[in-house]
Amino acid sequence: MKHISYLSVVLLFILATSFTSNAQAVADPASLPVYVTPTPITVDGNLDEIGWYREAPHIMFNQNAVPSGYSNTPTGGAVVKPPYNDVTTTYVKFLRSDMDLYISLNSNDKQVCRFGDSWEGDGIFLKIKDATNADVEYKLYYNLSGTDPDMHYEGPAHSSGAGAKGPGTTVNDSSNVDGGYTAELLISLTGLGYFSAPASIDIMINIFDPDSYSDGVGAWGPNGSYYKQWWGSEWGPTMRTLMLTSETLPVELTSFSAQTHKGEIVLNWKTATETNNKGFEVQRSTDGSSYTAIGFVEGHGTSTNVHEYRFTDPTAHKLSSAYYRLRQVDFSGTFEYSQVIEIKDIAPVDFKVSQNYPNPFNPTTTIDFSIPENSQVTIAVYNLIGQKIATLFNGKISAGNHKVDFNAEDLTSGIYVYHFNALAESGSEYSITKKMTLLK
Repeated sequence: MKHISYLSVVLLFILATSFTSNAQAVADPASLPVYVTPTPITVDGNLDEIGWYREAPHIMFNQNAVPSGYSNTPTGGAVVKPPYNDVTTTYVKFLRSDMDLYISLNSNDKQVCRFGDSWEGDGIFLKIKDATNADVEYKLYYNLSGTDPDMHYEGPAHSSGAGAKGPGTTVNDSSNVDGGYTAELLISLTGLGYFSAPASIDIMINIFDPDSYSDGVGAWGPNGSYYKQWWGSEWGPTMRTLMLTSETLPVELTSFSAQTHKGEIVLNWKTATETNNKGFEVQRSTDGSSYTAIGFVEGHGTSTNVHEYRFTDPTAHKLSSAYYRLRQVDFSGTFEYSQVIEIKDIAPVDFKVSQNYPNPFNPTTTIDFSIPENSQVTIAVYNLIGQKIATLFNGKISAGNHKVDFNAEDLTSGIYVYHFNALAESGSEYSITKKMTLLK
């Protein structure tokens, strides 16, 4: 049995804005956009705010990382103390609220510790330019001695930072397999001398990752290893740029699917969060390039709740195939497009069973049939005295156009009949019997 229709397509993605050109991830991007957070951020290190889970361009620190999706990779790295065989990944993301710049760390590090008895430890070291173009340093890391200390912030008093240990993490314990850590750093732009948010700001970031050190162990002793990576440069002066946009993180569209049903296309999509969302213009194309608006579905403005949407295209049965996309529109007039769903074979309006071809046949033939909704289908072949010769199909099948092949190599020439029966999920039933001729 060969299914020749695409009945449902499910895509997971985030609506892209004009600033997400960096969504095509690269190694060492010269700049990254910083969006406005959709909800307030509490600097406690827990990353439980929605903005941290919304997709936007960021830096992924990992020794062997390859750019992917929204994860860009940093400038370079160095093994400070070999051998370093760890696979730690630390994601560094950015958000803004008025004159506050937020930076988050999310690390799966299995050995959270200080670099022996040195000043460095798991976490972040960065420099950022103030309004006079001078460098200002910030450190947020596990560099304290003792057993299981908290993350330590070092920087200007007008800013702050905090970390949170992952499940099972015990800092400075090399015998323990840790569950990583998360952290949040707040940088006050006012404290840096800015009277209004600048269009951009220069920054360099260094992520430290020492492993297998316990409290009291020397940095250069017989055990432990240490690797660091940087975006910009290790200590400076080379910098990279954060573009401080005025745009709030876009609508988070978590699913978009299309199904055919009795000659209609039913579109379903879901959002996890929405910001300033007026609604969705549904667009259709027959060639995949020229689109026409066929409807509009109202959005929910600004919301942190999950919302599900549905739109039905009742005229789809007139087409052999179609392409659909969503044009999400903000109340401000800005808009973004979703990815495209393609339906190559639209389910028919009614049940249909075609005459087999070729007919007469020897020894194989094909039967085409169409069903408008998901159904339990049985196709069987009988001789003229009512004996069942073969069952070609017996099972559930989705709406669309299908075909089945029949091989009568072991049968003698003569007239046979094939009986088609379908019981749809809605309860409707359809049956038909047709003759076919085997001629050897």
